[in-house]
Amino acid sequence: MFSLTNLNRTLPSRQKLLALGLLVLLVHLGILMSSGESLWRLHSESQKLGPLQTRVLAPATLSPEPAAKTSAQAAPKTQRPPPKAPSAPAQGAEASPAGMSAVASPALPEPLVAPEALPAQAQEMPPATNTPPTPIDTVAALPEKTNDVPPPQTPQDKALVAKPGSFPENIQINYKLTGRERGLDYYASGFLKWQVKPAGSTPRNYEAELRVRAFLVGSRIWRSQGVLADDGLMPKRYSDSWRSERAAHFDAEQRTISFSGNTPSAPLQAGAQDQVSLFIQMAAAVTSQNFKKGTELNIQTATGRDAVNWRMTYQSDEPIDVKGERLEAQRWICLPRGKFDNQIEMWLSPKYGGMPVRIKITQASGSFIDMEMNSSEALSALPP
Repeated sequence: MFSLTNLNRTLPSRQKLLALGLLVLLVHLGILMSSGESLWRLHSESQKLGPLQTRVLAPATLSPEPAAKTSAQAAPKTQRPPPKAPSAPAQGAEASPAGMSAVASPALPEPLVAPEALPAQAQEMPPATNTPPTPIDTVAALPEKTNDVPPPQTPQDKALVAKPGSFPENIQINYKLTGRERGLDYYASGFLKWQVKPAGSTPRNYEAELRVRAFLVGSRIWRSQGVLADDGLMPKRYSDSWRSERAAHFDAEQRTISFSGNTPSAPLQAGAQDQVSLFIQMAAAVTSQNFKKGTELNIQTATGRDAVNWRMTYQSDEPIDVKGERLEAQRWICLPRGKFDNQIEMWLSPKYGGMPVRIKITQASGSFIDMEMNSSEALSALPP
C-alpha cells in the first residue's frame, strides 16, 4: 500500500533528478551561447592577415650568397676588375619592381636589396677596386631571373565566369548539420535557398540565403542580394545576422565594398562574390565548364567585415550518399592561409545544378560544422 511516508521519500528524489537535468541543460546552453560569433562562422577573422603573407621563402634567398662570396674571396689574388664594376649590383637591384619583390623573392638574394645589412662580410671583402669581374657578372645576372617568374595573377579569374543560362533552377537544399564547439557535439538543421527573377526581367535580381538553426541557440542567417548579369552574379548587399547584423555593400560605380561599423572599405575587384553568392556562382561554373582536377580559382570573397581572396582548388571527385542515392560530386577546398584560418570544403553535384550537397567548415581549434543534404524542394521565381 502506497503510504504518505513513501510519498515523502519519493518526492525529494524526483526533485533532485529534475534539478540535475536542469543543471546539465544550463551548462550546455551556456557553452553554446558563450561561443559568440565563432559558432557557425564561415571564415576566420584572421583571414584579414592573409594578404600580408607574401610567401617570402627565406631559406631560398640565402642560397646564392655563399657562391658569390666564395668567388669574391678566391679571385682577388689573380685579377683586378675595371673601376666601374661596383656599380653593377646596385643597378641590378634597382631594376626589380617593388611589387614583384615579394613574388620573386627566391630569385632575389637579400644582399642585393640591402648590402649594408652584412657589415661583417663587408669587412672581410677586399676593396672594391680589387673585386674580380667574374663574381660581379654572376651577381649582376641574378635579377634577370625575375623575368622567368610570371607576374602575379589578377584577383579576377575568368574561369569563374558563369553565363545566365548556366545557373540552377530556383531551389532549396535542406541539410542535416552536425557540429562540434569547444568539445561539445551538437546537431542542427539548415538550408541553402536560391531564387532569381524570370528571364527577360530587367534587372534580373536574385536572392540567396544560407540559414542554420540549432536548439536553444536560434538561427543564423547569411543572405546575398544582387543582380544576375552577363558574367554571373553581381552582389549588391550581403548580411550576416545572429544576435546582431553585419553587412557589406557592393558599389559597382565607385568600385568599393563598404562594411557596417567602422571597418574600412575595400576595393571591389572584378568577379567579386560574398560568402553565399560564391556557392551559387561556383554551381553555375562547374556545370558549364570542364574543370580539371587541381584547377585553382582565385576569388575575392566578402564577409561582414572584410573582403579577401579565397583560393578554391578542385581536389577530387567524391560521391555523396543521400538517403540511399549515390550523387556524383566535385570536392572543392579552400585551404587556410594562416594557422588560425578555417578550412572550407564543398561538394558540388551536377544533378542539382552544381549546388553544394555537402558543406564542411573546420576551424584551427578542431571545431567544425558539417552540413549534409537530406532533401531538396523546388521554389518559385522571384516576382518580376
